[in-house]
This record gives sequence, C-alpha cells and structure tokens, in this order.
Amino acid sequence: MHRRYGTDQRMKYTSVANIYDKNKHMLVPYYLMHSYLYYVKGENIIEDSEYDRICHMLYNEWDEVEHFHKYLVHKESLLAGTGYHLKYPERVKRAADMLKRENDIK
Repeated sequence: MHRRYGTDQRMKYTSVANIYDKNKHMLVPYYLMHSYLYYVKGENIIEDSEYDRICHMLYNEWDEVEHFHKYLVHKESLLAGTGYHLKYPERVKRAADMLKRENDIK
C-alpha cells in the first residue's frame, strides 16, 4: 500500500522547518509519526514527496541514525516508501496526534 491523496486535498504541513534536515536522528520519529497518521488515522499532513524524502534520507543515513524507536523501522520498507506494517507505541501515537493538532491550527 502506497501513500496517496486526492488532488483536492491541500497540505498545510511545512516540515517543521525540516527539523530532520538539521538533526538526522529526528528522521525516525517523523517517519513513525507520519506513517501512523496516514496508515492508522487516514490523515495526511505532508505531501507524498516529503514522506518519500524522509524514507530516502533515513535509508541513506541508517548506520548513523540513533533513536530509541529505530528498532521499529524495517530498513527495507524505507526503499518501498511505506510504513504500513509498523507497530506504534503509545508515545508515537500521542506525538503524532499532537503534530496533527498543531498542523490543524496553522
């Protein structure tokens, strides 16, 4: 299953000034949060291309990235640009919901 949205949906999210561009260790939580929002909640707050970019960056930086939720990510799924199979801890769910609420306010 790949991420897709209708052409009439407008995305407000602007990558939190691309925090993961400045801190590669933040790729893991943002990958998990955006995957949870899309695959579990049916919500999109970033464009497909930005999600794909997060996947690509995390794949390329895999050996360098350290995060306590990294064990949840399957490296090969990053190549496919999917997070469909993931199991989400409560901490990720709450953070994703908060990220969504912040996006709704903008």
